[in-house]
Amino acid sequence: MKLWKDKVVSIKSGEDLLSESESLKEQRFTNQQLLNDLLDYFITSKPKDLALVQRGLKSKDELLNEARAYLKTKKIEVDQVNEVKEMFINYIWGYHILDELINDKDITDIKVLSKDIVRVKKFGKRYTSNVKFSSTEELDRFIRIVAIKNKVNLSYINAIQTFTDKDTNKDFILRLNISTEYVNSVDHAYLHIRKISKTKYTSEDLIRLGLATKEQMKYLIECVKQGKGIMFTGKGASGKTTILNTLLDEIPHSSCGLVIQENEELFSNTHPDLMFQKVKIAKGEGKIEYTLKDLSVNGLLIDLDYFVIGEIKGSEAKYFLNACYTGHSCMGSVHGSNSREGMNKLVDYMKYDSDYTREDLLKMLSSMDIVVFMKNFKIAEVSEITGFDYEKKELVYNPVYENTTKLNESKKII
Repeated sequence: MKLWKDKVVSIKSGEDLLSESESLKEQRFTNQQLLNDLLDYFITSKPKDLALVQRGLKSKDELLNEARAYLKTKKIEVDQVNEVKEMFINYIWGYHILDELINDKDITDIKVLSKDIVRVKKFGKRYTSNVKFSSTEELDRFIRIVAIKNKVNLSYINAIQTFTDKDTNKDFILRLNISTEYVNSVDHAYLHIRKISKTKYTSEDLIRLGLATKEQMKYLIECVKQGKGIMFTGKGASGKTTILNTLLDEIPHSSCGLVIQENEELFSNTHPDLMFQKVKIAKGEGKIEYTLKDLSVNGLLIDLDYFVIGEIKGSEAKYFLNACYTGHSCMGSVHGSNSREGMNKLVDYMKYDSDYTREDLLKMLSSMDIVVFMKNFKIAEVSEITGFDYEKKELVYNPVYENTTKLNESKKII
């Protein structure tokens, strides 16, 4: 030690300098640490920038320049800046470690239940994948980034969010559902992703996949072409939306139609006169919304031949019935445990916004033609509604198919 101008200055030995050099090496950031810091920076300080890029109001290059500038404040080598920047690109313009599951064409659903448990559904069966997050903090960071880049707010007042990402993946539309720890009984969020192929299944594809037989597809296609009303029923992920989406392209081009849906899953790249509308739900303090009911009411004022609701789950059922009862060709889906229960559930929804008796509603529903019950991504039942039994006060059915077996001849096909 030596004293100089009242300050004590330490003269370090060679050993001290070597020790300090090794300590500095230990303090160097790993790429993952830098990525985490960079993501946290955008989550806390620049969340709007991520949303602006997704909306096309800010360029990708501008965002990457901001990322590069932040990384340079860490005093790291240029090579490491570039490495972390590439990791950032994959994270922001993809779905991080879930990308391999999303890109697997045989996986239909991905459910993140915790940092260690990511479940998938493949060929109708559920498995635990090998994908894991390094920590609950990493999982939380990932879900917040997913929300921000999809312009979704996860505040307490918006603790449950359902939204669609049509742009990130070239092969699939992604329907996402997030519920946060504010409503969950665990200390982290849950994430569910449903994948809808952008390449629509053809009828031949559905036959090959075992969803329907060749005879069943021919029957349903003929029903659509003749303008028959068709209701698909079954539980979630049973194949209702898949087969309905395929059949949309069988609507004659001389006819026009409206397709209303909560999530953007139904589409047509071939029909010249189909309109598609989506629900807009007010979130948080927002007051502007357009529900399935609002869109259904408006649909009845438009020149339409075909009226389609992707999934009926509330008072819009009444307006769907009005469309059926006034000569429209109607198609839709509803949850149900079999073909009869599906129609009963439809009546329950109609009662939400109707003073009609159950009997009156069932009588009106006799204007529907076909009920298809889906189970495990296969057709389990096809029944025709042939009338109303006034004594039993229930619909009369003609069972046409049970699984792959034909039971009776059609009474609907001309």
